Amino acid sequence: MSNNFTRTSLRSWTYHDTVVEVFPMQKAPFPTTVEWLFFRKEQLAIQTSDLIYSFILTSKESGDILAVFHCLPDTHGWVSPACAPFGGIMPAGKCDVTQLTFLLTCVREWITDHGGKMLTIKTAPSCYAPLIHELCHRSYLAAGFLPNHTYSNHYIPIADQAFERIIEPAERRRLAKGKKSGLSVAIKPSIYDKPTEDLLHCCYTAQGYTLPVPRGKMVHIINALPDHYLSFTTLLGNRPVATALMVHVSDTVLYHFLSGFLPEFRSLSPSLLLFEAAYELGRASRIQILDLGISLDHHGNQKPTLAGFKKRIGGIECPKIIYRARF
Repeated sequence: MSNNFTRTSLRSWTYHDTVVEVFPMQKAPFPTTVEWLFFRKEQLAIQTSDLIYSFILTSKESGDILAVFHCLPDTHGWVSPACAPFGGIMPAGKCDVTQLTFLLTCVREWITDHGGKMLTIKTAPSCYAPLIHELCHRSYLAAGFLPNHTYSNHYIPIADQAFERIIEPAERRRLAKGKKSGLSVAIKPSIYDKPTEDLLHCCYTAQGYTLPVPRGKMVHIINALPDHYLSFTTLLGNRPVATALMVHVSDTVLYHFLSGFLPEFRSLSPSLLLFEAAYELGRASRIQILDLGISLDHHGNQKPTLAGFKKRIGGIECPKIIYRARF
């Protein structure tokens, strides 16, 4: 991850043995490895057509990149990320609270100088990396960012036990009923075809919801890094009755992005088979966490019934924090 400082940045700041530089994202130096998908240049590039600014914290001594931060102006202030499940600080090397606070202070100064009045940062669930979460949390607070909202995020740790052993008895019976009725699951890697999109659209529409990603845009998102996306479909015979789109956020995290089922098949609980397939895929690979996400309805309000379902299938709660600072 060695770098030199002959490259052209928009501005730089120096503090003790570190330097922060800001670049247009497309011209920014990136760490040689970026663990989480939503911090990768290819994925950032398709989040928005607007200019993203990348702040790079680097060691003056070694030239190693220690951390990165991406943000851009929006209609209601500056945001990180543009359009992704999370953004914020991405530590890329060994760094401490003081260094990350310096990085955030530079971000604040840049935004203020460009007329910004507020920065909102949506972070990853704490279960992804608890130690990094705590380090960044302390840095946000030290730099004047306060938790604006803390969501309850559910995740399932991938264990040696089979899925049917970690879910509650009532869900176990529903899972068995669905299988006896002839339900099965097909998994397609790197594919989001029109039948899958049409099925998701039908599932959402039938329940009075709107797909959070406009029709046609999902293919564009997946094509940026197709190997990170998986499509799961529950079939009754040859008929698709439920589907889910999962994302390999990293080698160890599988994130449940979108899913839906046709209401007329509710009694067969077709979604249970989707989560069982994702969990068992994790058991057969390096995946350690199945991230079920936060539980909101289509208006952005808490949905207790969805949170209850996640808990019954083995979901554990952890915080997912949105930070905000006004300047």
